[in-house]
Amino acid sequence: MVDVTSTLGGGGGGGGIAELYYRRLGDADGKPLYTYDQDGTGGKSTCVAACAEEFPPYLVAKEAVAFGPWSIVRRVDGSRQWAYQGRPLYRYSGVDPVPQMPTTAGNVVADAKPEAFIDIMNLDSKGNSPKKGWRRAALVTNDAAMPPEFDLRSVATANGYAYTVPATGNILYVLKTAPKRPTDWTPVYAAGLAKGVGKFSIMTREDGRRQWAYNQLPLYTFNDDDGVDDINGLLAQDDAQIAYAFRNFMPASLTIKVLPFRGPLMTTLEGKTVYVQVRNRNQFGGRQNRGGFQYSYADSKFIGARGCVDECLKKWAPVVAPADAHPTGLWQIYTRADGTRQWGYKGAALYTYSDDKVLGDNYGNNRHEIVYGTGFNEDRVKLAGGDQRSVPGSGFYWRMVPFFN
Repeated sequence: MVDVTSTLGGGGGGGGIAELYYRRLGDADGKPLYTYDQDGTGGKSTCVAACAEEFPPYLVAKEAVAFGPWSIVRRVDGSRQWAYQGRPLYRYSGVDPVPQMPTTAGNVVADAKPEAFIDIMNLDSKGNSPKKGWRRAALVTNDAAMPPEFDLRSVATANGYAYTVPATGNILYVLKTAPKRPTDWTPVYAAGLAKGVGKFSIMTREDGRRQWAYNQLPLYTFNDDDGVDDINGLLAQDDAQIAYAFRNFMPASLTIKVLPFRGPLMTTLEGKTVYVQVRNRNQFGGRQNRGGFQYSYADSKFIGARGCVDECLKKWAPVVAPADAHPTGLWQIYTRADGTRQWGYKGAALYTYSDDKVLGDNYGNNRHEIVYGTGFNEDRVKLAGGDQRSVPGSGFYWRMVPFFN
């Protein structure tokens, strides 16, 4: 299993807005994985003997198979080692370095986990690497063949990597039929000297103008997408599709619905809203809970499926993972005390709420559970503290699954 941690940095201008640097790769326990510069990208490991004692190879489970950018390297001793984009992956036998938290305009994101502050341009820096020549492994996309007019980025609301317009950040759509309301859509025009590349081609409109196409379908932006993660175009026309480079994994029992006046919402196939239970934080006037800041990945993994037991289960139902499911990408699987397997997303265990009856209900959102005290509450106080630290927590917070990179 490879664990993916969303890695965010402080926003510019002192505004406290998080921006994506990259997603680090870690082992099943969340410890960082590393690549060795001398290995290169040819899928061959040069770290053996004493080197392999200090940096043990990340070995492949017996039943695992290569897929996508993930390949398997055969080592000199016959063992099999994971490689990502041709680079063999390793653990570190010592204490992983603690990177410095960056500041922007004097602003430090409070209570942030050290591993959440790593610049992709400095994966071999002292704060990220235990030794010269080693780098923290990062989940990055392969260079996609695309025109210079476009950009490719992770869009959490779309659950994948989508093509966008760099100037505005707006997502690109393809339409199988003509726009039902032409004033809602803006065609993506191609310059006179532009040429097709990869899956991008150029078509000629009825008015003679040249328009970009993706997979032979015309490209548009939706005029009511105000934010960079808005996907309101999916509501405007049934055949509208996001121009994906690729989509992330999502369990077959879950989906993302775009609802009027609600936006994207993670639900079960039956339409039940999905929630996460995270550590309650009384910071930033409550914005940390409500979504102005993302929940802590490390805290949420520490809580896992242990935060809701006994009486809690009368209202909250775990989102069950089938017996043949495997942790994949941003999705974890927790095993509850009764043996039930439960899905987790970006570290946080997933639940539905009993009072939600129809699609769009979110009666479980923005709920606090205070667990201060000693005695019978002591274990839950420690659990709410998060990440095995000595600082006690004030409780838990329930919210709809937030979409963030």
